[in-house]
Amino acid sequence: MPPKKRPALSKTSGNESKRKKTVMKLEEKVKVLDVLKEGKSFAVVGRYFNVNESTVRYIKKKEAEIRKSVSMSYFGSAKTVATVQDKTIVKMESALVFWIKDCWKKNVPLDSNIICEKA
Repeated sequence: MPPKKRPALSKTSGNESKRKKTVMKLEEKVKVLDVLKEGKSFAVVGRYFNVNESTVRYIKKKEAEIRKSVSMSYFGSAKTVATVQDKTIVKMESALVFWIKDCWKKNVPLDSNIICEKA
């Protein structure tokens, strides 16, 4: 005789969507690091920014990479830190972003081919 299956413990019907994964922007991570420098505990900072204490500890562990990334080229909407080996690539990408934003201001139509040529 096969074992009986247990009923699900949750009272929901299973039609609810999963919780969305949120990623902090670099700007927010720098604010977390600044608050930590003031002497606040990891738990207090986590509650203030509505993130887990382990997330705050991880941000503190990666402090050097986060601050370096922000100082090299800062974009307010950036969410991740990417380490690049060649500094000429970083300069080229910064110049390319500046050019793209300038084209947007002038209402110049852009597509991926034009951007690749410019790069």
